[in-house]
Amino acid sequence: MAVSCLNVVERRSSLGSNSASPTFRRNMMNVYEPLVTNGYEWVNCANGEDYDVFNSFDGTARRKEWRPVLVRRVRADNAQDMKESDFPWLGSWALVMRKAAVDALRDILENNGEILPLQTDDGIELFVFNAQTIDALDESKSNIMRLPNTNRIMLVKSPVFFENAIKDLDLFRLPHRASSTYVSDQFVKRVKEAGLRGLTYNKVWSSGEGL
Repeated sequence: MAVSCLNVVERRSSLGSNSASPTFRRNMMNVYEPLVTNGYEWVNCANGEDYDVFNSFDGTARRKEWRPVLVRRVRADNAQDMKESDFPWLGSWALVMRKAAVDALRDILENNGEILPLQTDDGIELFVFNAQTIDALDESKSNIMRLPNTNRIMLVKSPVFFENAIKDLDLFRLPHRASSTYVSDQFVKRVKEAGLRGLTYNKVWSSGEGL
């Protein structure tokens, strides 16, 4: 009897390790919010009013009427270095990239939004990414801050996504003003493989949470 019980445990263990677990891992989805790595360069708009251009990105194509915004590379503050970044930091809602990043990621970028040129006065080519907008937020389960006396989202502290809405997406934003750009495991992998500098990531959601 003891042998029989042991055999049952072994069969269940074998089934879990060879069938269910690998399938679960293969299907796991992670979503990240890109952040700036300390010590790398930022960009500022030369004209303060131009920040509204980036804040208003909503996934709508802008290429036909696009007027390149003048930006300048700066250090985050006087206490930090200003190392060259392939993603000079403006904010997570509008990822700015050098040409090396655009060239390395062009396919993944063009499948998930549009690449728009920026104007500089130092000869460095920079671009900004206008990501597709997807209504993928499960508001009932997310930690959200709303504007006072309105139902409008001001900040998503901890997002929970509808998995089917973001399946196969590598970059996307939510349809509220100044939403972060969210990225996939594939994006993180491609950035690392290309040796691109300047980004770190905060994992904000996983499809396995709560299972």
